[in-house]
Amino acid sequence: MIKQLQSFIPKTAQANLMLKLVGLTRIPLLFATGCKIEKLDDDVCVVKMPFRKLNKNHLGSMYFGALSIGADACIGIFAQAKIVKSGEKLSLIFKDFKVDFLKRAEGPTRFVCDEGKLIDKTIEEALATGERVSKSIPGYAMVGDQVVAEFVLTLSLKKKS
Repeated sequence: MIKQLQSFIPKTAQANLMLKLVGLTRIPLLFATGCKIEKLDDDVCVVKMPFRKLNKNHLGSMYFGALSIGADACIGIFAQAKIVKSGEKLSLIFKDFKVDFLKRAEGPTRFVCDEGKLIDKTIEEALATGERVSKSIPGYAMVGDQVVAEFVLTLSLKKKS
């Protein structure tokens, strides 16, 4: 019955429901930021974070902690969606995080990862070897049409035994 319902619900709506559930049950800060998935397909994931009081710093721009949550959500959701699609069980963690803040984010911010093929290769390698595999996955944050931050998270995957 659930599988039949899933065929009628758009992929982004399903992903947003899962995002809300994970936020409510496991990562409350993710829920608190109000992130929503705008696009999720084989090649790209776009997560939008609203520009509201909770996400702002004392200077009226997006707080760097909120920007970090957006980057984490974008790549994490993308990888998790691909893991679910594979039908395999993999544990997902981030090994490290690097970011360059280029401009102040002074509006609703979109976090973009267009490295779907690199995530696919990471999943394939982790499944093939059974070992933990770590790859650096880049992304960026935009306000309007301006890039305000560039980030790289090292995705680390291992097949569950």
